[in-house]
Amino acid sequence: MTPGELVGSLTGLFPDFAAHWQAADNLSREEDGSFTLCGAFAEFSDFFRERYEELPAERLQALGWILAECMAEPDSELAEATATCFLENVAAERFHADFERFLIGRPLEFYSQWDEGF
Repeated sequence: MTPGELVGSLTGLFPDFAAHWQAADNLSREEDGSFTLCGAFAEFSDFFRERYEELPAERLQALGWILAECMAEPDSELAEATATCFLENVAAERFHADFERFLIGRPLEFYSQWDEGF
């Protein structure tokens, strides 16, 4: 999955993320409009933290499937970006336990490391 395809998947699932992504204060995009997988997930984690309680359960479940797809190939750039630039960014948030129920496979294994202390 390319960075553009990732943003497309995320905005397809969460249409309000499109405006967040296009905002002038998006530091994840370079001046020429380019961005990385990690940058896309980092910006999405900001959106996700701000709006978690507003996000429909069925879309959170679909996100869980996307994350599993992103981490299907261990040690890939996409798996690393998913783990360190999204899951790790949201692991210590108020919604930790609730979001955990939408995760499966490798994302769940990675995210559940932060269970202690929540």
